[in-house]
Amino acid sequence: MKLRLLIGTLIVSVNAIGPLRQELHYELCHSGIVRSMVSDKLPESTYAVLGLVDKVPGSSGYDLLTVAGRSFAYFWPISQTLLYRELNRLTNLGWVTATRVEQVRTPSKWIYTITQDGQNALIEWLVSPPQGSDTFRSPLLLRFFFAHRMSSQDMSDLLSGYRRALEAEHEELQAIVDKLAKVSTPGARSGRLTALFGLRTAAARLQWVDEMQAEIEQDGLSRS
Repeated sequence: MKLRLLIGTLIVSVNAIGPLRQELHYELCHSGIVRSMVSDKLPESTYAVLGLVDKVPGSSGYDLLTVAGRSFAYFWPISQTLLYRELNRLTNLGWVTATRVEQVRTPSKWIYTITQDGQNALIEWLVSPPQGSDTFRSPLLLRFFFAHRMSSQDMSDLLSGYRRALEAEHEELQAIVDKLAKVSTPGARSGRLTALFGLRTAAARLQWVDEMQAEIEQDGLSRS
């Protein structure tokens, strides 16, 4: 534990060192032992941002956030604050480079590119087994869990609103799948396969809504 803390402190501290900064940073971050020790403690969101930089290199933080919102935000939401915090972490690790771009009519911006070490770390993470199971939070299901305090009409109204949201999501995901199907690149293929998961999940939820609506209606008829 003390060694891990010491190495972490050194990686951060070299940013303040003058002429030897780049050389020390290179030696620390390129060490396989150090990379392994650091990656063991990094959250999944770190790799989500790292993969995003790899997928759309030379993008600004704003651009990366926009791409995330159109892609993996469906299953891995990420806020602007979190994205910039991870970009800073990745830059300190030497997995991403940040380049300042001066602009005439708009404020200057930083663009980000993955390094070779970053690509190595990304590949190591990709082939590692995911820790834990998928998590899922649903405000609707939370209410349905306590639905014994609700009327049949209230439950039906909740389901109707949920259906409208699901239909919009299903339509959007279908458009993404259709668009990516026309692009013959590995990146488009992986994006399409991921979007298919969301599409099939939305369809299954819509089927569940149908079943619940039918059961609620039947329950109402039996009580009348």
